[in-house]
Amino acid sequence: MDNQIQRHSDEIDLLELFNRMGKAIKNFFHWIIWLIQSFLLLLLRKSIWILSFAIFGGYVGYFSYKNTPRFYSSEMVARSNSMNNSVIVNSINLLNDLFENRNYSALGNYLGTSPNEAEKIKSIEAFYGIDINRDKIADFIDYKNIYAPKDTTQKRLPDVFYLKINVYDENIFPNVRDGIKKYISTNPYILQNNEIRRQQTKSMIEEYQNEIKKLDSLQKVQYFETPKMQKAGNGQMIVLNEKEAKLYHHEILALYNKKLLLEKELAINPDPITIIQDFTQLSKAENPLIQFLKTWVILFSFLGFSIALLWQYRNFIWLNIKNSK
Repeated sequence: MDNQIQRHSDEIDLLELFNRMGKAIKNFFHWIIWLIQSFLLLLLRKSIWILSFAIFGGYVGYFSYKNTPRFYSSEMVARSNSMNNSVIVNSINLLNDLFENRNYSALGNYLGTSPNEAEKIKSIEAFYGIDINRDKIADFIDYKNIYAPKDTTQKRLPDVFYLKINVYDENIFPNVRDGIKKYISTNPYILQNNEIRRQQTKSMIEEYQNEIKKLDSLQKVQYFETPKMQKAGNGQMIVLNEKEAKLYHHEILALYNKKLLLEKELAINPDPITIIQDFTQLSKAENPLIQFLKTWVILFSFLGFSIALLWQYRNFIWLNIKNSK
């Protein structure tokens, strides 16, 4: 009897607990809804302030747009064949330092353009792709240089690099595009390393071919020459110290496959760099009017809302400031 009473009491306690939890969750959602309604009502009451400042922000955004030159972007994806991609990336980014220092004369010499054309280039930079889910596919391009080596959630992909050009004048883009390609491909250090790579690849192809011939000759000897040597005159057999016959086609095919891979590499990637995706065509401006309007309207709307709250509670704020002194 006591056990039944105890079980009944436990059931009542559990029901009471679940009932209280249900009420707490219900009250929480009611509070969230009340908070949202209060905030929307506050926005409605301050709408004149917000709208006035938003209109003013629109004028500021339009003024900034008219006084900021438009620029256009194009991107190329490439890989270095003769050395680590970091050498190319560093070389390009050192070139971009000339833009920051406005050394347009030196830029014109490097890119094969006039100093006047160089002034119409905003930037030339190289970046890496970042993998965040370990599938060896770039999830985003590190345009803002946010990669942190100690961050284990990010991994830089060094196999390819992304070259981005920003220009103020669309007409100079063809010259800049050809100039940056020439700048990379005519670097003496890069050319020398690429020539050594080509010579070493050709030497390995020849060595594989020689090894294939040797294995092929050895296989022919074991299957054709050795049986003939074992036959004696008058139909008698000479018993020699026989070795187990062995096929070498697995070894031959393995070497032949390596040789084909090197020949493919030499045929597809003979130059210092391989362009995986050439520069994209210039399209719309990277800093259109809508971007300026969105930024300044949002900023001034928030400013108007903040000033409206300060004005409403100005007496309370002033009183607290006086009391604090």
